Amino acid sequence: MLKWCSARFKRVFFQILAAGALASALSACGPSGGDSGSQTPASTIVTPDMRVDAVPQEEPAVARFSWRAVNDLARNNTGNLHVSLQAQRGGPVIFAFATGVTVTAQPTADVPADQRSGVSGQSFAAVLGGDPRVDAHLYRVTDEVVAHSAPAGGLCGGVTAKYLAVSEFVDSSSHWVFRLAAFKGDRPPGNPGDDPQLCGAYAFAAQN
Repeated sequence: MLKWCSARFKRVFFQILAAGALASALSACGPSGGDSGSQTPASTIVTPDMRVDAVPQEEPAVARFSWRAVNDLARNNTGNLHVSLQAQRGGPVIFAFATGVTVTAQPTADVPADQRSGVSGQSFAAVLGGDPRVDAHLYRVTDEVVAHSAPAGGLCGGVTAKYLAVSEFVDSSSHWVFRLAAFKGDRPPGNPGDDPQLCGAYAFAAQN
């Protein structure tokens, strides 16, 4: 009798051990393990997009419209500036200056401001007095109207401007600024070849 009980005890003992091992194996394959089919599929794991502009910037005539002249060229020649879309984004942009100069220009390209402008090997940022980390928006002038009240003629004096380069961004003082350069050459700025003939660079700050 004692021998039979001893044998039965051993069988029960090993059954308990086996059951415990099975439970451990199942728990290892559960939600906290690496083999469960109930895990969240890798395709549903969302990685946040951490890419941001190094410097806040905007497309002209989209978020801000009124600008105050802040460098001598702008104060003496054009005065303050109002920028607006003629109809919709991608269409002509109107640059209306307080002294009576109104320029209508068609967007042609957006380029990094550190790209060469074609003016004496300078980048667009250097020509504009801007930031090399932002974009320069390029325009082809389709019309320039100069009132008799304009003290220095149009953006290129007595010659009609043919191209513009513009940047709108936040400067090192955390202020929104607007930079505009006018060109009178037959070749657009940024292309290899003849000098695009810079007329001048105008600086503005957002009006409060």
